[in-house]
Amino acid sequence: MGVFMKAIELFPYWADNRAHLMEVAAGLRDEDLEFRPAPGLRSVGEVLRHMITTEEYWWHGGIQGKSYDEWRPSGWERFTDEEKAEYRRQQFPTTGAILEGLRAAHAPLESFLNEVDAADLCEKRRATWGEDNTLRWILWHLVEHDQHHRAQLYTRVRMRGYNPSQIWPRGGVMGRTPAREWRGDEVAIADIVPFWKQVHATLRRATSTLTDADLAFAHAPRRPTIHDLILHMFIWEDFLIRQNLGKQMGTGSGKILGWFWRSDVSQMARNVGPYFPTVAALIEGMDGVHAATRAFVDGLAVADVAKAVETPRGPETVHHVLWYAREHTVHHRAQLFFRMRMAGRTPPEI
Repeated sequence: MGVFMKAIELFPYWADNRAHLMEVAAGLRDEDLEFRPAPGLRSVGEVLRHMITTEEYWWHGGIQGKSYDEWRPSGWERFTDEEKAEYRRQQFPTTGAILEGLRAAHAPLESFLNEVDAADLCEKRRATWGEDNTLRWILWHLVEHDQHHRAQLYTRVRMRGYNPSQIWPRGGVMGRTPAREWRGDEVAIADIVPFWKQVHATLRRATSTLTDADLAFAHAPRRPTIHDLILHMFIWEDFLIRQNLGKQMGTGSGKILGWFWRSDVSQMARNVGPYFPTVAALIEGMDGVHAATRAFVDGLAVADVAKAVETPRGPETVHHVLWYAREHTVHHRAQLFFRMRMAGRTPPEI
């Protein structure tokens, strides 16, 4: 990589993801923060406070390696979970305080991305807790963490009667990419959407713990079932990657027919479920799509990332399609995990 390419160029859509989060949070009333979907699950306010403190945790401890006494209250290691939650509630008691906390926690990360060279993302940092991770892994973990908990927030605010905006299409950014200025020796395809295999593996592991009877579970009437969500994830990945980027729009692949993606998520089990009626069939379907995605992405050249493709929602760069396809899986995987917890199952850690 060239020394002039900054790390922010590999995260060009994170700011838009954050703007989406802020938009949803800004629409909440203070009383909404106390809403808890079920005993043992985080409230709306706890989800948002967790997002703030996780960024603080990884910035101060994971990237900078500061000693705990520089950024945590004295005696934190002796706090119970309830005491930690209460401390965070006192720090961010209102929607306004939470919005300011979200901005303040993310600001140093954004500055860091604008300052550090992309070539330095392979550098390992020793965390305060003794763990070594590359900067690339830490930053992508935080992207995924944002997307995961934003989806958890969506589920909760919908239960409160809100209708948050869709995560796609995003007209302001989907046609843009810094990749038009990149040279082939500055960046590799593996740097652009890394750790996708791990996202897939976690989804597969979660699905494999389900029974066929679990597939019909929904946490509320007229909301998507577990079956709906799993189908939606891999059907839309096929739509985004094979059909859109692979220029096979409207065609089928294996058991997937070209029209499946048009089904609303809440109708997936009804319309598409007969083709994938069991957990075993779902795993077979997602394995096929995931393998095809990896093969397609591995075959891309860096120059391809800057190209635009026509999608049913307008022009979109290959770069944004790749980012969004990963984001889409993370988003709906989080909603699957929520349903698993509501059904008494334990999803894997992300």
